[in-house]
Amino acid sequence: MKKLTIPLVMAVLALASHRLLAAPGPGTRDLQARAVAMTRSLSQHIHLNEGQYVQVKALNLRLLQELLSARALFLHDAEMQNRAIVDAQQQYESDLASLLQPNQLALYQRNRASMTALSEVPR
Repeated sequence: MKKLTIPLVMAVLALASHRLLAAPGPGTRDLQARAVAMTRSLSQHIHLNEGQYVQVKALNLRLLQELLSARALFLHDAEMQNRAIVDAQQQYESDLASLLQPNQLALYQRNRASMTALSEVPR
């Protein structure tokens, strides 16, 4: 089951990141605003303290920057682009896990499918 869940989450993340980061027009939010929105959403679900909030916001910003970079660097190579996105997400998950308390991590893992980093960002 776990072997199927991770690729599915990564595929959804890849599709969502493609749509979010490729969204043209004046309604597109900048990366900082997206990072704040992602952090607020995560904080509502797992109750981050102030220190964690600042650190998670930095993680979210770095994730968004890495996704944007992967998309630009591997514009014509979908396989490499997807690999870079998966690597960025795995690093994010690892860094996030090191910041969270055990009860917060359990909440995050229990609800990960509905709280993927980009699922809460407005389109």
